[in-house]
Amino acid sequence: MNTFPRVLSLLTVLTFALLSSAMVKAESSIDEIGERLTERLPGIEVSSLTETQIPGLYELVSDGRIYYIDESAEFLIDGSLIRLSDRHNLTDQRLGGIHMGLIEAVDEKNMLIYEPETPSNRSITIFTDISCGYCRRLHAELDTLMEEGVRVRYLMFPRAGLGSQGHKDLESVWCADDPLEAMTHAKAGGRVEPKSCANPIEEHVALAERLGLRGTPLIYTDSGEKIPGYREASVLASMVNSTQPLVQ
Repeated sequence: MNTFPRVLSLLTVLTFALLSSAMVKAESSIDEIGERLTERLPGIEVSSLTETQIPGLYELVSDGRIYYIDESAEFLIDGSLIRLSDRHNLTDQRLGGIHMGLIEAVDEKNMLIYEPETPSNRSITIFTDISCGYCRRLHAELDTLMEEGVRVRYLMFPRAGLGSQGHKDLESVWCADDPLEAMTHAKAGGRVEPKSCANPIEEHVALAERLGLRGTPLIYTDSGEKIPGYREASVLASMVNSTQPLVQ
């Protein structure tokens, strides 16, 4: 009697059982780490807790930021994880995806969007302010981005704070009959007629603070790359068109 099929079947069952046991153990371990963490940091918002490529080191995502903790939840690391073989910053890569998830949660009807003549699904998202010199410089190069098929999505961040004149100017732009034209006019130094209406500026500011904005412009490509500060439009277009978007 040929017992090989029966042995093979038994091995398959045993392998499946071992894998299932390992998965349960891993899940249990992560649950236990989460419990230790919340004991030490009561009230912490844990968006996710997962294993990293380094044995015993876990990635903690909380309020749009990435930290690392050990199995005992005794030590927390606030910094970047870099793979030395290729100098790749694994933290920045993950963070870009997390931040893009938060940005994509904003409905596009609550953004100012400049569209290329030819419909495109490629874009950059920019936190901008009217009084920011580099924001104005980048806006002046908008045609280059349009020609390269890159949509430009603006989120508004008054650098002087909510309630400032900069905030009021951005509100006037948003509430204008033609907000896109008003933004271009304002960034060229023109005066925009004061107007008030319901607007998403406070939502944009709250998001910017979650993302750790330090100044404008703050640019995100749709592949998840974060670019603090000005970058030439031609360079931005090349960065977008040489990568794949995170959201298809």
